[in-house]
This record gives sequence, structure tokens and C-alpha cells, in this order.
Amino acid sequence: MPNKTQIVEKATELWRTDRVRANDPSFNLTPEASELREGGYLCAAQSELMRDESKAESAEWKNYNENLESSSDFEVDLEEAMRTTCFIAGSRGVGKSDVVMRIAERMQNEGIIVIVFDPSMDWLKRSNIEKYITVTPYSDLPIPETSTIFDVSRLTPNEMQQCVEEFCKKLFEFQVGNSAKRFYLVLEEAQIYFPLNSLRSLKTQNSMRLLTVGRNFNVSMCAVSQFPALIDKEMIKHSGQIWIGYASEPNSLKYWRGIIGKRAEKLRELQNGQFVYYCRNKITTIEIEPYESAIQKTQIATLDIAIHPISAMSHSDASEIMRILMFLGLFVVIVSIIGNLR
Repeated sequence: MPNKTQIVEKATELWRTDRVRANDPSFNLTPEASELREGGYLCAAQSELMRDESKAESAEWKNYNENLESSSDFEVDLEEAMRTTCFIAGSRGVGKSDVVMRIAERMQNEGIIVIVFDPSMDWLKRSNIEKYITVTPYSDLPIPETSTIFDVSRLTPNEMQQCVEEFCKKLFEFQVGNSAKRFYLVLEEAQIYFPLNSLRSLKTQNSMRLLTVGRNFNVSMCAVSQFPALIDKEMIKHSGQIWIGYASEPNSLKYWRGIIGKRAEKLRELQNGQFVYYCRNKITTIEIEPYESAIQKTQIATLDIAIHPISAMSHSDASEIMRILMFLGLFVVIVSIIGNLR
């Protein structure tokens, strides 16, 4: 039975999600208890928590003595991937990108447009996506007609985050009037875009909107990271499918213990290409080969924004600075005139 603290925390989460859906900037505030009660959030939270407990108990998926089912076939539920998000984790070099490249291939076979934010140029070398755009701080990214790689290797982490945030806003607005198309976003090194405790800030409100309600507009996403403990928990909470590769870093193991229990210790034993796959309380181990594609890449030219780069100040900030400078200039002139009169 969930306790009072758990119910209030869940109710607050539901309240904030509704505010994000309504584009209400107050979503990062803390609601009053009366507002949660009168809005039905406390009852909804208790029901959802009780359902989660029931699923966990019936599946007994934290039982350490239960042997994991093993499979050599790569598994992914595409319908679940479009309903929720996917999360792929593991140490460097274990094959995280091999997993998501296979997901991307199957998405494309179903007519879904895959958009990859690639900070390492790995997708340019090995994926089956033909088109790519070299992103600069001045790039005005289009909504692509076909699957496309956005090469963000030339951007700083701050520029990458702002680039993704602006693109999420553009994509959401595009889909509101054209939801017949389906899009799947892949975010490599996701800790750059969704650092811990970031998804409740105004800085990432467009990413949060896609994460929570994107499925209603045929948009979903996949996050890939070496550092699950550094990812905002909202991102992982929305992940219906998770692939976990080799991990030995204490913080990562501690994090996974909270999700798969003592089975997290088995992560130390995984080899490159081996993953624990979790979907709907089912856990299996899979093994995959490195992904390779010989498709030649074609670069797409983009329009550059001639005045403001991604990291530039906003128009309102610039106007405010100009007003301050004019005021200071006027003040100096007045002081000068008074001095001359004396």
C-alpha cells in the first residue's frame, strides 16, 4: 500500500504533467494540497501507485533466484516504442548504438521518420540513414521529409541542448497540424539534453512536452547514455523499454538496483553486445552483433540564421540592454549639462 508521501509526490507529478500539456508556465511550481485533492490528483495517484505495486508483485521481476530468459534475437516492440520512450544504457563501447541502430532500421521499415542527434559522428559512419545535416550554431534545422542524421559534433554541450529544445518546439508545432507523419527522435549522450532535475525547468519545457504528450501527435524518442544516474528521472519513468549493457560504475549499479533489484549485479558479467532487455515487467538477456551499413551518405544544405546563433541572446534581452544603454547615455548627457551650467 503506498504511503502518504508517495501519493503526494505522484499527485504532484500528475498535476505538473497536466500543466505541461496545457502549456501552463506554472508547471514547475508546487501545488497546494487542496488543489491536488479538489482536482482529483490524490485519488488518481493512489490508484496508479497501487496498480504499479500489483504489477511488480505478480511478475516477481525482482526475484534474484529466477533465471533470466536468454535470446539471440533482437527484440523491440515498435508499438510500445511509439507509445512510450526507449532508454539504452551501458558503459562506453558495449554496443548501445548498435541497439538503437537496429531500432531505427525497423522504424524506417514501418515508414517512421527517424531523426538522430549524433554528437560523435558514429551514425555517419555505420548507420543505414542516408541523409545528414552538419549542424552549426547558426543552423535553422528543417523538419525532414525522410530519416536524417543531425551531426551536432561541432556544437558545445550547451548549444546541443538548446538546438534540441528549439527543434522539439518546431516539431511539436508541425505535428499539431500534420500528425499523419510519424517521427522517432534518437538522442545520443542524452545526459546532455536531460541532465538530472532539468525536465521541470522552463529551459526544457518543449522537450518535456514531447516526452509527455508526443505520442498523441505521433512523436516518440529514444535516449542513449553511459550515465543513467545523471539522467532526469522523468525521462526514464516514461521509458516502456530499456536495454542495459555492461556496467560497473557504483552510481550506475546503485541506480539499476532500484529498478531490477539484485539482478543489477549481473550487469558486471555482461560482455560487449550483451544486454538485459526490460519491457512490461518481462526481462530477458539478448546478444547482438555490431551494426554495419554500406549506405553512402548525402549531405543536405540548410539555411543559416545570419544574425543570431543558437546560443545568442533573445530579442527581448537585446532590447532591454539597448534601453539601459540609452538611459545611461541620457544620464551622462544630463550630468554633463549640469556641470557646464555650474
